[in-house]
Amino acid sequence: MAAQKNTHQNLRVKNRQQAAQMVKGRFNAKVLSVQAARVNGNPGYRAKLLSKDGVVFYVAIDAVTGQMSKR
Repeated sequence: MAAQKNTHQNLRVKNRQQAAQMVKGRFNAKVLSVQAARVNGNPGYRAKLLSKDGVVFYVAIDAVTGQMSKR
């Protein structure tokens, strides 16, 4: 359990709410959902967003590095 807690402390993105705030700010879109997912072998999140133009798109968020990539 201690190793799990230590790993959590080393993450740049610690929870779904933080991931949602990050993608909302970066892509200026409405967040429809955020789910835990593996990103490049690391823990992370997959967010579903709705653009101002009405287009649905996905963003992968690497919880370790904080990097986001539109998919």
